[in-house]
Amino acid sequence: SFKANVFLSVSTVMSVMDRHMSVGAVLVACVLLLSLHSAFVAPGSNAATETHKQTIIADVVAPFEPGSWEEVRTGMADLGVATRFFAGVALAAVLLVTSGPARADIEDVAIPVDGKGKTVNLTREEIVRGKRLFIAACSYCHVGGGTRTNQNVGLGWEELSGAQPQRNNIEGMVDYLNSPTTYDGLKDISEVHPSIRAADIWPKMRTMKQKDLYDVSAYILYQNFVIPEKWGGGKQYY
Repeated sequence: SFKANVFLSVSTVMSVMDRHMSVGAVLVACVLLLSLHSAFVAPGSNAATETHKQTIIADVVAPFEPGSWEEVRTGMADLGVATRFFAGVALAAVLLVTSGPARADIEDVAIPVDGKGKTVNLTREEIVRGKRLFIAACSYCHVGGGTRTNQNVGLGWEELSGAQPQRNNIEGMVDYLNSPTTYDGLKDISEVHPSIRAADIWPKMRTMKQKDLYDVSAYILYQNFVIPEKWGGGKQYY
């Protein structure tokens, strides 16, 4: 009969377990056996099935942990606490593995000052100020580091490095904002690009100081270091 098979299975399992194992562990085995039983028993009387289950549980638990059903309920509660604890540990492990490396602090990003290898580490205040100036004076045409009027030449590192003279450092960017030229550096374009040289026709440039040009240039280069995969892509990312 099924009940005889249940006791045989339980005896085999218990032979490799300590006789004084916790009630909670025994109940886990009971639940597994009852789940297997329910898969092969045809639908019938719910009351009869429930009585049969309780009989099996009582018979299995009694030999290994004498006591009342109050002790059984206590063991089940302990098992629930343990389950929640190990679930929390597993979740913490998953988060630790999937979180990836932390982004470097702002102060760890060295921004090129010139073409000779000099660098500078920006403060958080300088980055915030540079961003504010960029949004106010540049973002209309250069949202996300792209270029609205010429999508082939954005503010990404590759484009800035390929310009003549190079614009991949603060001094090169400041020089460009003072007196911009074509990508090959051969023709002045101060009248078609915002500049200090042609501030009379570019109202936003009239109040710009050299410190402002420095900060906005540093912000553009900073973005190339912290989000290189997005900066220069324009509206497809922003």
